[in-house]
Amino acid sequence: MSSKHATLCCLLLVLVLHADHTSATLAANCIYTSPAIPFCKGWLCKTECWTEAKLIGATVAGHQCMKGGFHGWCSCFLCRN
Repeated sequence: MSSKHATLCCLLLVLVLHADHTSATLAANCIYTSPAIPFCKGWLCKTECWTEAKLIGATVAGHQCMKGGFHGWCSCFLCRN
């Protein structure tokens, strides 16, 4: 094993040991969805995310219009109950 490979392995080991495992379990229970809606405004995005969350048995942790106006799309962050 060359010195470059040994250095790379050591750095990778440090990254794995210092990872935040609590955020990984939170992310396993939460998902992002991006529904396309005819006109993206804040209230319409919130309603679309809320409807989608109720269909899958989740709660809305966040929502945002990613592309406003006609043929826009919304980003929803949904977490399981």
